[in-house]
Amino acid sequence: MATASWIKSHPGKGFWTLTAILFNVLRLPLWLVYFLPSFTRQSSKWSLRQALGVRILQAVLKNMSDVEMKTPGSLKPGKEGDRFVKMQPAKNSKYIGIASKDKEINPVTIGGTWYPKRPSPGTVTDVILHFHGGAYVIGDGRQDDCGFAAKTLLQHTSATHVFCPQYRLASNPGGRFPAQLQDAVTSLLHLTDEMQVPARKITISGDSAGGNLCLALLRYIADNPKAAVPSPGCAFLWSPWVDPAGSLEVGHLNKSPNAPTDYLVGEFGTWGARALSPSPSTGIKFSDPNICFIGTAFATPTPLFFHTGECEALYHDDAKAYEEFTSVKGNRTELQIAAQAVHDIILVGKIVGFEKEAAFAARQAGDFLKQCRGLQA
Repeated sequence: MATASWIKSHPGKGFWTLTAILFNVLRLPLWLVYFLPSFTRQSSKWSLRQALGVRILQAVLKNMSDVEMKTPGSLKPGKEGDRFVKMQPAKNSKYIGIASKDKEINPVTIGGTWYPKRPSPGTVTDVILHFHGGAYVIGDGRQDDCGFAAKTLLQHTSATHVFCPQYRLASNPGGRFPAQLQDAVTSLLHLTDEMQVPARKITISGDSAGGNLCLALLRYIADNPKAAVPSPGCAFLWSPWVDPAGSLEVGHLNKSPNAPTDYLVGEFGTWGARALSPSPSTGIKFSDPNICFIGTAFATPTPLFFHTGECEALYHDDAKAYEEFTSVKGNRTELQIAAQAVHDIILVGKIVGFEKEAAFAARQAGDFLKQCRGLQA
């Protein structure tokens, strides 16, 4: 059911959010009591902390979706200090094909945050370029957003640095498709051209919508050889959102048998899909193979590591995408399934009590990367 428009702008947005916070604070003791017996939890194998964390995050995500709470796109350093950098667009010749079809959406200066610290050009030999999740409508790649993911990846893979771009969000003006794809190209070329990192030493990584963006970038590279954008050495796809178009269908999330054991809410995906939708003037359909990756698998020289949670709503979509990419001749793929885990634990593991599972998943990704580099040597 459509949410009333008055709560999506102030003062209605503030009033609704305050009411939701108070309401959920009152419900918290009830949830605590309800989840004390293990058999009443979303999964009887979860801890009390996990059950509560998932329920609280679900409530927060529901309210954010109802009011369409936007993330500011400031290019000021903020508390990230000199770890935050600005990236200028590459040459126009790098943005062709589908990346140039919308004449109102052009490459712009964007920001990005380095972890654990900002390196000097020519000094980085193993980096993860990580695109944050958030249905393309929230998130910014900064410390409060990607700090846990970056720390986990640095601790359990060979990467010495993680770089998280602050790509344009579809919830902000000028942020519809292909803005994010343009920013992904800008980010990769910033590493290869400005930071002098060999493409084979770059692992692109993305959680949820960020995983979708990784696949969009690889598809762009494959489809547009004239752009001469190099293929990264590896790709980590964490609970990738492989079918945004499906999120526009009424009750889409409830079709998943895992919906009761995940924090995702249908309104969140619908908001993101609606905001991301290309302009009709471009002729790009939302089901385009540069946006949706079910039934549109392609050949790529970049090895693909898929990771999904056993209890997450996107599990079946992710498993299907993995199978389809695996069936393409020449592709190197791997799928790991985190037992009893929810959506996107690499990003929200600390929030919902799945830190150990996130660490184990990062180690698996790190092992995959080592194997791939061994074959490439």
